[in-house]
Amino acid sequence: MRDNPTVDIAFVFGPFRLIPSQQLLLRDYRPVKLGARAMDILHLLVRRAGEEITKEELIAFAWSKLYVEEHNLKVHISSLRRALGDTTHQPAYLATVVGHGYQFVAQVHTERIGIPHLPDDDDVKFSLPPASPLIGRQRDQERLARALDFARLLTLVGPGGVGKTSLAIAVGHSRRKLFPDGVHFADLATIDDPALVPHIIARCFGIRGGTADLESVVVEYMQSKRVLLILDNCEHVLAAAAMIVSRLVNVNVQSCILATSREPLGVSSESLQRIEPLACPHKGEVRTARDALSYPSVELFVQRAIESADYQLADADAPAIAALCDALDGLPLAIEITVAKLNEFTPSELLNSVSRSLYAIPNAHQGAHPRHQTLWATLDWSFQLLSADEANIFKLLSVFAGTFEWPDVAYMARLLDYKPHQITVALGRLVSKSLLTAEISGERVCYRLLESARHYAYEALLKDPVACHVEQHHARLVLATFEKSVIEWAWIESSIWHKRYESRVGDLRKALDWCFSANGDQSLGVDLAIAALRFWNEQSSIFEQLFQVGRALDRCASIAGAEPRQARLSESRAYTMTLARKPRMETDAAWSTALDFARLSGDAGRRLSVMFGKAVFLIYSGRNVECIKLLAECMTLATTEGDRGSVHDGERLAALANMHLGDLLPVRATLERLAENLAHGVAPSRTASFQKERYVSIHSTLAFSTWLTGQRRRALAMTDEMVLNLGSADQPRGQSNVLALVALPLALWSGQIPLLKRYLAILTRNLERENIDLWEPTHRFYNAFVRHSEGNSQAIEAMQSAIKDLVADESLLRTPMYQGVLAEALLDVGRAGEASRMLKAAENLQVRTQEVWCLPELLRIKARILRHLGQDGAAHDIIAEARERAELAGARSFEMRILEEMVRMAFADSDLKATFALHCSLKELEDKDDFPRRRVAERPEQRGRIVAPTPPNIWAAGILSGSGRLMPPTNSIEPF
Repeated sequence: MRDNPTVDIAFVFGPFRLIPSQQLLLRDYRPVKLGARAMDILHLLVRRAGEEITKEELIAFAWSKLYVEEHNLKVHISSLRRALGDTTHQPAYLATVVGHGYQFVAQVHTERIGIPHLPDDDDVKFSLPPASPLIGRQRDQERLARALDFARLLTLVGPGGVGKTSLAIAVGHSRRKLFPDGVHFADLATIDDPALVPHIIARCFGIRGGTADLESVVVEYMQSKRVLLILDNCEHVLAAAAMIVSRLVNVNVQSCILATSREPLGVSSESLQRIEPLACPHKGEVRTARDALSYPSVELFVQRAIESADYQLADADAPAIAALCDALDGLPLAIEITVAKLNEFTPSELLNSVSRSLYAIPNAHQGAHPRHQTLWATLDWSFQLLSADEANIFKLLSVFAGTFEWPDVAYMARLLDYKPHQITVALGRLVSKSLLTAEISGERVCYRLLESARHYAYEALLKDPVACHVEQHHARLVLATFEKSVIEWAWIESSIWHKRYESRVGDLRKALDWCFSANGDQSLGVDLAIAALRFWNEQSSIFEQLFQVGRALDRCASIAGAEPRQARLSESRAYTMTLARKPRMETDAAWSTALDFARLSGDAGRRLSVMFGKAVFLIYSGRNVECIKLLAECMTLATTEGDRGSVHDGERLAALANMHLGDLLPVRATLERLAENLAHGVAPSRTASFQKERYVSIHSTLAFSTWLTGQRRRALAMTDEMVLNLGSADQPRGQSNVLALVALPLALWSGQIPLLKRYLAILTRNLERENIDLWEPTHRFYNAFVRHSEGNSQAIEAMQSAIKDLVADESLLRTPMYQGVLAEALLDVGRAGEASRMLKAAENLQVRTQEVWCLPELLRIKARILRHLGQDGAAHDIIAEARERAELAGARSFEMRILEEMVRMAFADSDLKATFALHCSLKELEDKDDFPRRRVAERPEQRGRIVAPTPPNIWAAGILSGSGRLMPPTNSIEPF
C-alpha cells in the first residue's frame, strides 16, 4: 500500500473490486483489462444489482448523447463476460433478461478502501493474449498442462476451427508460474514468408535489432532461460517452423515449446496431441434440453445463443440443435458462425439450411480434411446469407494481415463508395455473425478476421472485379499509416507509439510484397519503404530493414527522377550496415553510394546528413584523420547553407576524432565550450535534430577526456549519471554506446571490478533486447576480462577471440587499447612471449589508426613486459618515454598509472631514493584529482548533480525542437 493511500469507494463482488472513480477493476487485487465502455456498463449494473436494466438504459449511460446500434452493446457485454469469466450456462454475475436487457445477479456490497499499489505490468515477460473462457475443454486443458511437465515440444494438431489456439493460450496462462522467464506467444499467421519465422519469435521475446542469422540469436537467448514459447498457426510455414524448433529443443533442456498446426512439425522429439471437436450427441440421443446440455458442443451453442440472440433453450428445440451440432462435427468455430443466425432462423430451419450446404462442398475442397470441409461449407453457407454490403465488406477485410480499425475499413471501402453508416452497420453485423472478432482496447475497437474466415474471404475477393484494385489501395493505406507514424513519433509517448505501429507490421510486409511483385506498384513500394524507415530504426529491425531497403533501391533504377529517394534509402542502408558490422569494404561502398546520390539529389540537408553519418563510420573503423577531413568539408557546406546547428555538430564529432589523435587538453576545452553553448540552446540541424543526442555526445566525450586529463573521480561520476539517465529514458542503444566506449574502459582502468560487472549486466540486457551487433565483440571482451580477473583460466582465449573479430571486421575504434589490455593479461598469467607479440600488434595498429591517446598506456605495458623478459635497461627507457608522452599530452591519469609502475620498478631495484621521489610526484598528481570522494554506485537522487549544466527537461520523455514541437528522445547511432 502507499504511505498515504487515497480513500475511495469500491463495489465488491466475489474476488472482484470495481473502483469507478479510478476506472479500475481488480481481481484478487490485480488489474483486469477492460475497455472504458465496458467499465461504464459494469458500473451501472453493479450500482443497481438485482434490478433489470434495459438495453436502452445501458446504451444511454455508456454512450451519452451518441446514437449506437444494439450490436455495439452486445460486443461490450461479451467483453465484460469474458473479463469476469462469466460464460457458463448459469451466469454467476451477468444474466440476460430475454427481450428486455440485463441483470447483475451476484451479491454486491460497498466498502471504503485505500487505492492499492498495483504490481508492475508484465506484458513483455508474459506476451500472451487474454485467455477466453473455454466450454467443454477443461479436461483437454488439464491433459495438455500435464503433458508439458514431460515434453519439451508439444504440438496441438487438428483441423481449422477446432479451437487449438484458444487451448494453447489457456494452457499458457495456467502454467505461467512454472516458467519464471516468461510465456511468449508468436502468431505465425501474420506472415506468409517462411524466412520471417525467426523474426516473429524474436519479437515475441522482446529481442530487437537484427542479423542475417536471427535464428541463432533466438537459440542463444533461450539457452539460459526457462520459458514457454507458444507457436501458433505453423501449418503454412511448416518447414521453417520445424527447422528452428528442432534447434531450440536440441540446445535447451529447461524451456518448452507449445505449437499449434493442422499437421505435425515432424521434429524427432515432438509429442503430438490431437485436438478433437467437441462431443456431439448422435441421432435420437437427445429429447430434452437437459439431455442436450450434457454435451459440450450443445453447451457452447446455447451459451453463444444467449450472448448473441437472448435465446433460451427449450425442450422442443433440443433435438434440432443436437442434430445441428452433430452436422457441424462439433467444430467450435462452425458452431459460433451458425449460432449467429438464430436471429433469422429457428433451430429447425438452421438445421435444414446448413445440411443442404454441407452436401454441396465445392470440388476444390474435396481433398481437404473432412472436418475442414465442414468448416469451409459452413463459411460458404454463412457467406451466402450475407447482405450485399456485408459480403463486400467481408471480402475487403481479407486484405488485412492482422488487426485493423474502423478508419482502415473506411479507407478500403472508398473503392465501393460506401458511406460511414454502411460500413459501421456491416462491421457490427459481421461481428454479430461471428465472421469477425472485435476486441475493446480503451476507446478503440480492434477487429480481426480469423484465419479460416480470412482465407475464405480472400478466395471470394479474387472472384470480384474490384480485386485488381484492392491490393494497391491497401498499400496506399499502409503508406498513409506509416507516414502518419513519422509525424506522431515527434510527439506521442514512446510506448504508445510502439504498440500502435507494431500491430501494423504484418500489413507493412504484405503491402511491400505486393508492391515489389511482378504486378505491383514499384514506385509506391519505394515510398512505403521510406515511410517505414523510422519504424524499423526505432524497432532496431536491422535484418528486415536491410532486406526491404535493398529491394526498394533495386526498384529505384527503373523510376525516373528517383535520386532524392535513392539518397534517403542508401543513407539508411549504410547506417544499418554500420550497426550490423557488415564488412568494411561493403559498408564503405554503401556510404560512398549514399554520398553520390545525396549530391545528385541537390538536397544540401541530405548531403550534410550523409557526410555526418559517414564520419561516424570512419571513427568506428579507426580512420580519425579521414574523418576530420570529411567533417571540415561538412562544416564548410553547413556554413555556406547558414546551418549553424550542423557546424556545432561537426565540431563535437571532430572533438572525438581529435581526442583519439591525442589532442586531449584542446579537446576538453572545446567540449566545455560546446557544452556551455548547448546549455544556452543550439538550433536543430540535419545532422542532429534533438538536444539530448547532442548532450550525450558532448558529455560522454567530455567524461572520457576528463578522466584522461586527471579528474578520474569526476569523470566516473559524470559517466554513471549518464548511464542511469539513459536507462531511465529507455534509450538502450544510446546507453550501450556510452557503456561500451566510456563506462566500461573507465571502470576497468580504475580497477573497479564490481562497477565493471554492473555496467556489463546493463549492456547484456540491452544487447539481448536490441541485438546490437556493433557492440557484441566489445561486450565479449570486457566480460572475458572480468572472468580473467576472477581467475578463469579460459578467459584470455575469449578476449583473444573478441579482438580477432574486431580486427577481422576492421571495427578498429579503441582496438589498440583492447590489445594492450590483453597483452597485460597474458603477462599476468606468465605468458610473456605471447604478451610481447600482442603488444607489438597493438603498437602497429596504433600507428595505423593514429590513436595516439592510448600510446602512453601501451608503452607502460611494454615496459612491464620488457622488465619481465629481463631487459631492465630497455624497460627503464620505455617507461621514461611513456611518462614524457603522457605529460606532454596532458594525460594525467595515464601519467599516474605510469608513475605507479615506476614506483614498483624502483622499489624492486631497492632504489629507495627514486622510490620516494616518484611517490611524491604521484601524490602531487593525485592531489590534483580533488573532486570530493563519492561512491559512483549511488543513484543520482542520492547525490548532487555531477554533469555540467543540463538544458531544461533534457531527460524527460520529450524535448522541444527548434520549432517548439515536443520531440521524444532518439535512439542514436552516434559513438556517443
